[in-house]
Amino acid sequence: MKTKSLLLLVALLTTGALCASAATEEKIHETRAAQPGGSLVVDVDFGSIEVTPTSGNEVVVDARRSVEMSSKKKEEEYLAAIPMRITTEGNKIIVRAVRKDDSLGQKIWQLMDHVKTEAHYTIHTPVRFNIDLDTSGGDISATGLNGSVKADTSGGDLTFHQIQGDVHADTSGGHIEVVGGSGKVDGDTSGGNVTVKDRAGDTNVESNGGTLRLANVRGKLKAETSGGSISAILSSPVKDEVRLETSGGSITVLTPSNAGLDIDAETSAGRIQTDLPIARVKEDEDSLKGTLNGGGKLLRLRSSAGSIQIVAADKEVARQ
Repeated sequence: MKTKSLLLLVALLTTGALCASAATEEKIHETRAAQPGGSLVVDVDFGSIEVTPTSGNEVVVDARRSVEMSSKKKEEEYLAAIPMRITTEGNKIIVRAVRKDDSLGQKIWQLMDHVKTEAHYTIHTPVRFNIDLDTSGGDISATGLNGSVKADTSGGDLTFHQIQGDVHADTSGGHIEVVGGSGKVDGDTSGGNVTVKDRAGDTNVESNGGTLRLANVRGKLKAETSGGSISAILSSPVKDEVRLETSGGSITVLTPSNAGLDIDAETSAGRIQTDLPIARVKEDEDSLKGTLNGGGKLLRLRSSAGSIQIVAADKEVARQ
């Protein structure tokens, strides 16, 4: 009986909540001394994060948060429950805004009101800096850094350009894009496309529901998708083995015509087409094994629901 009464109270308060007035906004601008080779940690409940380099030995944080509820008092209470804090631990700068109180009472309080939140964190670091970024609701981007990147978001896109260092990217609801730079790439998305191009380093990417676009990856390449097609332009020369697999689309590979490759391609529901002079070891409508230019790096292709096309990149460019 008490449980029913509590649920009824929550329902009445939720239904009776007034439309929110102007959102309450909070801004922070803070500079912390930092030496090259240090690290930045950002851990926030919501909001997008953007990191770019600066020529100075400092970390500059510009943060803006807003929350919209049914009253000014509740908005202020909500922001106070998730304070923005910037701390320094050695040569590590930490930006944190995470709710501490996750009790049943706090959850019920949230159910009692309409909540609309928005935040953006713009951060400048020394060029040579490592970053570890985590948000539960926003995009993450970084450009021009020389250091490792780790990024995790539950609801946004991940974009990294000209990063000289390893990149680990994980999103539950967005796209991943890594362009330029060098270092290993490890990317995983549950609901978006993945693009990696003009990158030196081993690459391992996976999507449960998107298209994979790969171009000029100079290193070992492994890419899998459960719900989309794969297109790949191989580097010249081909540096290492390439493994591409899709459960729900086609595969198109553009390779230098002079590349030495061991080709192993199979499809369960399509055809395999090529304009290359492959020395066939095995060939039928849905499989092709053989060597190109005497063999060399492995090119392994698997599709469960689409065709496979292997074409000469230089001929394709000439036709355009």
